[in-house]
Amino acid sequence: RAHLSLEPVCRYCRQAGIINDGSLTAAGEAQPDRRRRFLVVDHIVPHRGDPALFWDGSNLQTLCPDHHDVVKQREEVRGFSNARGPDGWPLDPQHPANR
Repeated sequence: RAHLSLEPVCRYCRQAGIINDGSLTAAGEAQPDRRRRFLVVDHIVPHRGDPALFWDGSNLQTLCPDHHDVVKQREEVRGFSNARGPDGWPLDPQHPANR
């Protein structure tokens, strides 16, 4: 709850210009499923049991269920984010185009 008071909206939605307090889908539409109207406190770098990473407040971000359950999981499996800047170039230093 402490983190949610510092970052009360989904970080990925906010980067896309959507203010999502958990009541919207990642597309910015009303979330039709009551069971998915919440926010998730996510570890930016997966802690994999490391207590230092688990408790590191700078390693936390707020995500909506759509971004946590789909986009973030895909990034963790793939090993990089596919997010792009205004110029269309990948932002993540781990993206193959930036290596």
